[in-house]
Amino acid sequence: MIRYASAFLLSSAIPLLYSWHPWAPVLVLPAILALLLGAELIARRGPVAAATATPLAFRMLPLLYIPAQLSLIAWAIYVARHADAIGIAALVLSVGLTTGIFGMLTAHEMVHSKSRGEQAWGALMLTGMTYRHFRVAHIYGHHRWAATENDAATARLGESFYGFLIRTVPIQLVDAWWFERWRCRKSAMGWMRNRVNHDIVIAVLVFASAAALGGVRGVTFFALESAVAIAVLEMFNYVAHYGLIRTRDCHGILERFDDHHSWNSSNVFANPIIFNMGRHSDHHKRPSSPYETLRYIARAPELPAGYAGSILLALAPPLWWRVMNPKVQRLRNAQPSAIAL
Repeated sequence: MIRYASAFLLSSAIPLLYSWHPWAPVLVLPAILALLLGAELIARRGPVAAATATPLAFRMLPLLYIPAQLSLIAWAIYVARHADAIGIAALVLSVGLTTGIFGMLTAHEMVHSKSRGEQAWGALMLTGMTYRHFRVAHIYGHHRWAATENDAATARLGESFYGFLIRTVPIQLVDAWWFERWRCRKSAMGWMRNRVNHDIVIAVLVFASAAALGGVRGVTFFALESAVAIAVLEMFNYVAHYGLIRTRDCHGILERFDDHHSWNSSNVFANPIIFNMGRHSDHHKRPSSPYETLRYIARAPELPAGYAGSILLALAPPLWWRVMNPKVQRLRNAQPSAIAL
C-alpha cells in the first residue's frame, strides 16, 4: 500500500525543497527517475500478491491526491508572483512533472469511473493542466480506436516522440470537439451542452484566476506547467502503443483489442508507484476496473526498461527506433495481414 502512496511523498517535498532553495525542487525529477529506474534493475516483473488493503482505502488514494496536487499548483502560482526566472523554471519542471505523472494518473482513474462524481473529480484535476478535453478524447477516441490509424494517441512506427507530440495534441482537441458535437446532435442547444466548449470557457476563467493570484509570472508558470504536464502525459501515450496495430479481416472488420496491442511494464515495485498503469493491456480490456485490480498478463509485450526508462529512450529517437522497431516488427510478423500504421 505504501508504494501507491509514493506520489504524496514526492509532491509534498516540492514546497519544502523550495523553502530551502528556489532551484531545489528540480531534485524531485532525479528522485522519481532513480526510484523507477532502480526498481527496474532490482525487482522482478510479473504478478504480485493479492491486495491486503480494502477497496475503499485504495480508492481514497487518488481521491485525496487530486486536491493535494491542485493545492500544490495553486501554491506555485502564488509563489511565482515573487520568483525570479530560475525559481519559476524550477517550479515549472517539478510541479509540471508531478502533475503530468501522478496528477494525470489519478485523473485518468477518475474519468474511467462509473461514478459521475468521480468523473467530475477527474475533470477538476485535468483543469490543473489545461487538458480537460482529454476525458472525452481518451474515452471516446483512444479506447475505441487504440492501435489503429484512427487514433491520434497511437504512435506510428518510425514516428519520433516530437513528431507525435505535434500531431496528437491538436488532433485530440479537434476529435474531442467532434465527439461532443455528435453526442449533442439531437439537442436544439447542442453547442451549449458540448463539454469541449465548456472546457474553453473554464480555461479562460482559470487563467484569469491565475492572473489574480500570481500576476503575469503566475500565469506564465501555469501555462508552462500545463505544457510540461501535457508533454509528460503524451510521453506515456507514445510508448504505450508505439507501432502496434489491429488487423482487419477480409470483410474489413477490425479485430478486437487484445493483449498484444499495448506495451506493458510489469515491474512489481515500480508499477504500483504509477497506479498500475503498466498493466496497460488489461486496462484496455477492462477500462473501468479499479487500478489495484489490474492483472499481469504474461503474454502481453513488455517495454524494454519500464515506463521511465522507455520514456528517456524515446527522447533520443535514433536509440528508440533501434531498440523498439525490431520488437514491433516481430509482433507484426505474427500478424501477416496487418496494415502498416
